[in-house]
Amino acid sequence: MKTIEYNGHCAFAVSTGKIDVKTNTKYTLTKNGKHYAFSNSVAKFLFKVLPNRIEKANATWSNKNK
Repeated sequence: MKTIEYNGHCAFAVSTGKIDVKTNTKYTLTKNGKHYAFSNSVAKFLFKVLPNRIEKANATWSNKNK
């Protein structure tokens, strides 16, 4: 079973600072060996085309418990 980044939260939403958006396993992306889930196809598309989404999501996720 593959592990979804951000505990399965929508990767695009996390990259915008929101960590409470539910995902749909229909919309996933694997990049550099990591798996990301999204709430819908638009979120997946935006995550792919907008710059620095992974870095922004990682920063949000690492700061969520501070």
